[in-house]
Amino acid sequence: EAFRTPLATLHAFNGWADQFVLTPAAGWEEFYFTLAGKAGGGKWSATYHDFSSDVSQAGSDDLGDEIDVVYTRKFGEVYSGGIKFASYSAGSSTFEKVDTDKFWLWAGAKF
Repeated sequence: EAFRTPLATLHAFNGWADQFVLTPAAGWEEFYFTLAGKAGGGKWSATYHDFSSDVSQAGSDDLGDEIDVVYTRKFGEVYSGGIKFASYSAGSSTFEKVDTDKFWLWAGAKF
């Protein structure tokens, strides 16, 4: 049985599309890499995730892949904002996942 933390958020670690909030019954392996830098007065990063199961089901271990992109920037001394995008592409239909895109836009103030 997989270790589960149903009240925890794994958003920051397992892809922003939140497809793996719970560990699949077949287990799970993840390969990822991140590129990051500065542009336009702000910071950006892009992460690619490749997900597969520990145990093959119906001849497949493909849980899909995901691309996550974020850009944040400060405005003046106290304001900031950002934009974030996640695009998950489902793998084998055996695992009953669906393609998912998510988009965030935010602003904040620090006093």
